[in-house]
Amino acid sequence: MNLIINLKRAILIVSLFLPIVLNASTWIYQYKNKETNEKELLIKKGNYPNGKQIESFNDSEIFIRDMDNSVTRTNVINGKIPFDVPYKGSYHIFFKNLYLEDEVLNIELSSIRIYNVYGDLKDALVKEVRGKTVGTHYAKEPLSEIPFEVILQKPIRKHHINCCLYSGDILPFKIYFKSNIKKDIPLRVYTQKGWTNKINPDSDGIVSFEIPRNTYADIKTNKRYKESLLVEASYEENISGIYNGKEYKKRVYTMTLPFDFHTSPLEYSSQLSGFYVVVGVMLVFSLGIYYYRRKKKKEPKDIWFDEK
Repeated sequence: MNLIINLKRAILIVSLFLPIVLNASTWIYQYKNKETNEKELLIKKGNYPNGKQIESFNDSEIFIRDMDNSVTRTNVINGKIPFDVPYKGSYHIFFKNLYLEDEVLNIELSSIRIYNVYGDLKDALVKEVRGKTVGTHYAKEPLSEIPFEVILQKPIRKHHINCCLYSGDILPFKIYFKSNIKKDIPLRVYTQKGWTNKINPDSDGIVSFEIPRNTYADIKTNKRYKESLLVEASYEENISGIYNGKEYKKRVYTMTLPFDFHTSPLEYSSQLSGFYVVVGVMLVFSLGIYYYRRKKKKEPKDIWFDEK
């Protein structure tokens, strides 16, 4: 009897953890260190967004592409990605990791764009000043060191703010394998709140989706509230070979891109307009009641007492 109970418990544990293993993603995570007040990058792996930090890799490499398309190589050190962004503008960070599992060579890839707002603008090669060269970091050419790449094209915005992404914006992507566009690879999307979707490319190879609206609960107390999402694509190549002295039968490429987005400013304006309408209606209604009661109010009659 105890054997059956233990077996059921083991099956339950496996069933709980199996989806996490099967759906595990690897991505670059950016956060702000409260002690140093500086941004830091690390690698997470797991079910998005609840990944675990990975501190060491057997065969990984970091590529940093600056605004002049020059590439610098580095690696993960003490679980973090060291990077130098001296000039004001956009930099693209790429992560590449190889490992062998069940006769499959897995190539994990991830990319993130960071913007240095405090850098040296005078010596910047591309001055990404708002309103001048905004958008130059979109639709970049594939990086030769990255065999499989998902590249964000210029978003379709429904407002006039170009610095950030907002709910309602449409994000178009192109997927490349060895610098050639692939038109048959779907894109998977995961949001912080649990929304997921799988989108197929159109005839031109563009995969696009609209950023879903986030909740209003947090906006009331924090207008700078933001959420995150992750896009992911995979590609299998039926090529066998030898890796670290061991044979593999195929290669699997997976790439992720993390993004942050805010609530659309159009939703702010609509909420503010609604507030003004409600206040106006209440004011008119109150004035109407006041004048109605005043009009119906009877004048007091004089009362005389005859004391004779």
